[in-house]
Amino acid sequence: MRRSLPAALLVIWLALPAALAGQAKTGLPERYKTWLDEEVAYIITGHERDVFLKLQTDRERDIFVEAFWKHRDPLPATPKNEFEEEHYRRLNYANTTFGRSTPLPGWKTDRGRIHILLGAPGNIESYSNVNGVYPVEIWFYVGDPNLGLPTGFNIIFFKRNGTGDYVLYSPSADGPKSLIADPLTAYENITTSSRRTLTEDQTAYMALQNLEPNLARQTLSLIPNEGSPTGLGSLASERLMATVFALPGKQVQDDYADAILKYKDFIEVEYTANYVSSDVQAQVIRDDKGGSFVHYTIEPARITAEEIGGKYEIRFQLNGRVSDAAGRTVYQFDKDFPFSLTAGELEDLKAKSLSIQDVFPLIPGSYNFDILLKNVLSKEFTGAARTLVVPAPGDAVSISPLLLAYGVEKGTGAAGERIPFKTGGDQLLCQTHKTFSPGDRLVLFFQIYGLAGPLRSSGTIRFDFLKEDKPFQSRTSKVEPAGETATVIDIQPLKEFAPGYYQARVALLDGQGREIVSAKENFEVSPATAVPRPLVVSKVAPAAGSVDELYATGIQSLNRGEMETARARLAEAHARAPERTDIAVAYAQILFRANDFRGVKDALLSFAEAEDAPPEALALLGQACHSLGQYLEASTYYGTYLTRHGANIDILNYLGTCHFQLGNTAEALKAWEKSLELKPDQPKLQTLVDSLKKK
Repeated sequence: MRRSLPAALLVIWLALPAALAGQAKTGLPERYKTWLDEEVAYIITGHERDVFLKLQTDRERDIFVEAFWKHRDPLPATPKNEFEEEHYRRLNYANTTFGRSTPLPGWKTDRGRIHILLGAPGNIESYSNVNGVYPVEIWFYVGDPNLGLPTGFNIIFFKRNGTGDYVLYSPSADGPKSLIADPLTAYENITTSSRRTLTEDQTAYMALQNLEPNLARQTLSLIPNEGSPTGLGSLASERLMATVFALPGKQVQDDYADAILKYKDFIEVEYTANYVSSDVQAQVIRDDKGGSFVHYTIEPARITAEEIGGKYEIRFQLNGRVSDAAGRTVYQFDKDFPFSLTAGELEDLKAKSLSIQDVFPLIPGSYNFDILLKNVLSKEFTGAARTLVVPAPGDAVSISPLLLAYGVEKGTGAAGERIPFKTGGDQLLCQTHKTFSPGDRLVLFFQIYGLAGPLRSSGTIRFDFLKEDKPFQSRTSKVEPAGETATVIDIQPLKEFAPGYYQARVALLDGQGREIVSAKENFEVSPATAVPRPLVVSKVAPAAGSVDELYATGIQSLNRGEMETARARLAEAHARAPERTDIAVAYAQILFRANDFRGVKDALLSFAEAEDAPPEALALLGQACHSLGQYLEASTYYGTYLTRHGANIDILNYLGTCHFQLGNTAEALKAWEKSLELKPDQPKLQTLVDSLKKK
């Protein structure tokens, strides 16, 4: 019996790409539809296509197209995009050369598709005038083993039933029988007894061998010298064709498409096509005072430096955003990471990686953490997201994610400083890639929360190491909690760990050996004697209990609607640093919501006369005085706001109300008419203005 292709491979082989199976999104402008469904139909990945169809404007689509080609450019430093030029050369060749015996355009034919994917073959054998054989072409290619291709292989086309255009030949799905034009004549030289003992495919192979021996041999397999004279198709040929059609996905990392879709509204146009992939790790660590801090690192896959004055400059801008399940911002921050390198340091960095590390406080809750990192000199960007869970004191017993580090140092940094990935007096040395050498000592860090009762005295921790899902090592140790939290830093030498893939798993057991909670993490032991470690660039956070820490957690509580907690933290921060306008404004916002208008004035009055007074301070002062019935003073702050910071509809309306309350109708009309000029659709205000003008 003839073997048939596995269903999955048959679909890959015979079906045109999804781009050709249906029309593009309704309403897509014609030029983008042509680009998507014709020009790049064979080389765009399914994920890229899905993202492209989600874009809403031509500007976004143009940015995507630019990024599409840029991420395929083999030599980004040159002015030309060699991949793009070669692709359109292949596309044009396919359209002008193939499809002459079919109504399809050349790019839609099987030969056109292969030419677009693989380029011109190294050699073509043509069997178009062999008596008794349908026309056949054999294209030979040199393959790249790094892409899963054999070093040499054929692609075979034939005219099915001798008519129409050339179509792809499958040794399994078609077989030699499909190439024989006249079976009765071809089988004449095969004895009856032989035909009784041979399968249909074997008989066809013998007949084809009599007609054209060289062709017959090559129809058994697309890989030279791989076939057998059984007449049965080759499974290796099936895998080869699946690999050929999957090449576009292997030649590009299409995660840039997600980044364009996610960050298109947050980054400038010149960045959008310059996405760089990255890896991120974030770990919540509770300190000995009960506060929780997010320690994180982001490692871009590529670093571009600009030579300025003999130095190589890199200037990163990082934006972090923490949001709740409803997408509301709980905390947001911006930080700069500028640094300079010598030529030697830059070369050293290329052989390693760059780890940008930071730490910030975060109040209990479950969050999404988004990072956007921009290289302002090269106009490149990267982004990533992680989920964070910050347990509250008193919560049920739980365990943190397992952090794997390649080292730990004692006594680093000044007393009280918050250094990324430092806990107590221990500095964890970590990177996003969990790869170690046999000479390393694997550091396992985790915390267990909510320890109480018998667990504190009789609980144990089991450490399990699995190699490729099979038990490898196991041991236990006692739980040593500090209060309701146990912080564990365990050292595991890897000298007995042969190169391979492993999983570390830790579990808390009760006094009867029952598992309560667990965490796990995968890692790799490399055969290399040493694994390159990253260059670390980090920010040192303020000391524990500092004003900045109070301010950050106060803002988080404010954004979560926890008003009493927010007020207490911001009040303390303001009392300790009354000169800080950012703290004063945040505290005043709390007071305003609590209708403590005199408190608002007390917090902000010292900034009222300053030339650099923030607009929020002037607006809050105006609203506080307004609410207290101090209309003249309120109008002064509103007027200063408008003079320094430009027109604002709300401020103009408030100012008009103050003038009206003071009996100054002319000034009130002036403010309100300016507001209507900026926003005509204010029917109630328009009615009021019209009535005043009639008086």
